[in-house]
Amino acid sequence: MKNVKAAIASIIFAAAMAPLASMAHQDNAVAGPALGRAAPAQAASRTIVISAATKFINVENGDVVTIDVDGKSFTWQFDTLRDSDRFALAAIAPAGINTHGVWVYVAPNPLYVN
Repeated sequence: MKNVKAAIASIIFAAAMAPLASMAHQDNAVAGPALGRAAPAQAASRTIVISAATKFINVENGDVVTIDVDGKSFTWQFDTLRDSDRFALAAIAPAGINTHGVWVYVAPNPLYVN
């Protein structure tokens, strides 16, 4: 009975840790709701155009931005869990959009700084 319980505990632990293990090999890119969410285009306060020469973009936590890459666009509300964050644009871009290796730098929103 102890062996069965130990085996079940090992399987549960491995299943819980698998997503974390896969994230460790993504060069600091983290996908998921911790980075924000898609937003309607009319909610955007600005548009950022990405070209092959673009290396990074700067946004503030809470910004709603339309990102235009090679004529394809999507709108994102940046809502990260930390005060400042950095991640690959590819982590939030819809499938089929070539992000050219661009990084997103999210600064704290000055409205929420003490």
